[in-house]
Amino acid sequence: MKKLYSIFCLLLVASMLFSCRSARTIPDRELGQIFHDAMLVNAYLQHKRNSVELDSMNIYEPILAKYGYTKEDMHYTLNNFARRKSASLNSVADVMINSLDNESDALNERVAVIDTIDNVARRRYIQTLLQDTAIVAEVEADSSLLQIVIPHAQKGNYRIEATYTLDKEDKGIGRRYAVSWMHDDSLIRDISNQPIARGRKGRVAFDAWLAEGDSVANCMKIDFTRFNLRKNRQKLTKLTIHDIKVTYTPPLDECVERLFAEQSQLRIFADTMLNLKIE
Repeated sequence: MKKLYSIFCLLLVASMLFSCRSARTIPDRELGQIFHDAMLVNAYLQHKRNSVELDSMNIYEPILAKYGYTKEDMHYTLNNFARRKSASLNSVADVMINSLDNESDALNERVAVIDTIDNVARRRYIQTLLQDTAIVAEVEADSSLLQIVIPHAQKGNYRIEATYTLDKEDKGIGRRYAVSWMHDDSLIRDISNQPIARGRKGRVAFDAWLAEGDSVANCMKIDFTRFNLRKNRQKLTKLTIHDIKVTYTPPLDECVERLFAEQSQLRIFADTMLNLKIE
C-alpha cells in the first residue's frame, strides 16, 4: 500500500511539472533521487503554504538542473516507461522510499541523542531544596508552620509538589494557598494562588520559572494561610501537610555546559597507554 501510494505521488508530481518534447532518458536511480527531492520540496511548501508566494517560484527546474536534466527529459522518461521492458516505477519508488526512510532514521537518531543529553543534564543537576512530611497545624501558634520560606532565588525551574488536608471543621471562608517570589518580606509576584478544598486531600503540583524580571527576588514563599478577602481571615488554620517537596533545576544551557565540562575531566585512557611508544 505504501509503495502504491508512493507511485501515485510520483505520477502526481510529474504531471505538475513537465511539458512535452522528446529528450534523454533519466536512469531509474537518478529518477528516484529527483522524486525524493521533489517530495521534500512539496512537504516544505505544504508547511509554508501561508507564507510562501508559490506563483513567483520556479520550484522544480532547479531540482532537475541539479542532476543535469530538463523538464523535457522527465516527460520523455515517464512517457517511455511502458516501452522499456526493464523499467519499473516500483524500482524508482524503492529508491525514493529508501532514501527518505534512511534520512528519517538518521534525523530521529540525532533528535534522540540530543533529547537524551538534555534530559541527562537536567537530571544531573536537579537539587532538592525542601522535602518534609507531616506538618500539622492544630493550634493558632502552628500557623507559622504553614508559611514556608525557600531561601533560594536563582534563575531556573522550580517544581513544587505537596499534598494536604484541611480539616472539615475549619471555620475559615475562602482559604487559599499562594506561592510567591519575595524580597525579604515584600511581595514581588504571586506564582500561584489557588483555593484550598475542605475535608478531603488536596494536591499542589506545578512548575515555576524565576525569570530575569524576578531577579530581585531572594526567596520563595509557600503560604497555606491566605484568604480571598481580608475580613474572612481566621487566626487558626487546622490543616495537615502530608508531604511537600521543592526541587530546583538550572536553565538547560547551564546544565548542558556543566555536564560537558564535568565529562571533559574524565580520564578515558590509563597513563601507560598514553605513554606507550611504538617501536
